[in-house]
Amino acid sequence: MAQGASLFCPRCGAPAQAGQRACPRCGLRVEDIGAGGGYLQAPQDYQHPAQQVAEQFAPPSAQPSPNYEPPVAHPVTPGKQRRGFNKIGCVSVLLLLLILLGVVAYFGAGKLGIHVPGPGGATTQAAITSTPLNATVTYASVDVTILNAQQSQNFIDDPNTHTDGMLRLNLQEHNATSSAIRYSYYDSAHLILPDKSSVAPLYVKAKPGIAPGTTQTSLLDFAVPPADKVNQLILRLGTDQEAQMDIPLTGNANLAKYQPKTVQANAAMQYFGLDWMLSSAAAQLSAGGQQAPKGMRYIVVTLKVNNTLLQTAITGSPYDYIRLKSGSVTANPQFTTLPISFAAGASGETGTVTFLMAQASTNFTLLLVAQQHSGTNPATANFQIV
Repeated sequence: MAQGASLFCPRCGAPAQAGQRACPRCGLRVEDIGAGGGYLQAPQDYQHPAQQVAEQFAPPSAQPSPNYEPPVAHPVTPGKQRRGFNKIGCVSVLLLLLILLGVVAYFGAGKLGIHVPGPGGATTQAAITSTPLNATVTYASVDVTILNAQQSQNFIDDPNTHTDGMLRLNLQEHNATSSAIRYSYYDSAHLILPDKSSVAPLYVKAKPGIAPGTTQTSLLDFAVPPADKVNQLILRLGTDQEAQMDIPLTGNANLAKYQPKTVQANAAMQYFGLDWMLSSAAAQLSAGGQQAPKGMRYIVVTLKVNNTLLQTAITGSPYDYIRLKSGSVTANPQFTTLPISFAAGASGETGTVTFLMAQASTNFTLLLVAQQHSGTNPATANFQIV
């Protein structure tokens, strides 16, 4: 490149000096121009295109300054702008999704038994006072024992904990039946406070059901002011549509009224050529994995049958011929384990038949009604459950 020749940047057109490795205006480096490239060398009469336009449209009196430098036009790359915008948009969408997931996780953690800080933001466990109770009732055919009550300002392992007073009930459940049983403490458990108001659990840690023949534990947390002492509280089991049980948390509550009541009847009957014995009858608030409806209770009769005939006696379904009467009400069976036939010579065949009757009913008559085309007479047996 000859000395004294005018040199210009190939990108912005700025004048440059020989030997410079980068444009003093736009910073373009010589190595970025390309193999064999370099700054442009123009003839002595070279004019930058921008300068030519300026001179062409300038008024006659306006002479371009000898030091005039054309404005630098930086190239705009639309593609880069779009990519930048898309990145910002993606980040915004991701942040929104994270916020939504956080909200769902917070409110769903309680159901899943996962701990997150509660509404009060408590991170330190306050002192806990425990009171042994060991009170047992049967709810929906499950034996439920209230082991103890714990009272504290908060429970940090409760995702819904308050910081101004909490009460926890630790329960043990045993299913002595041969069937799985399902129920929800959120629906069936309430705490009655000294002012007679009712509060539902804030948090329940329990399995959705209990398998046959198994024992398990659960816990229920309630918001309770510290001034309300444990022995002033009542646990109510049963929904508004069920036969409810109120269990005082005193440690020595008398729960006899909620226990099954059984009487020995030993009433003999002759029916369908067979010898029948109403051996016992029981009144209880649950049967078949269900809690009795409000104002009702289950009456369960136990029957023993002997067949002295020389042939099998097919009596048919107990749902068709066994009834229970109290006053003007006659009830059909709800459940039964009684066989539909009895083999020749069978002795002591046993089964139960379960009915739903009003809790106020105390006098009952068991009916074995005549069946069409059987040629048998009806039979009855009376009993009383106070």
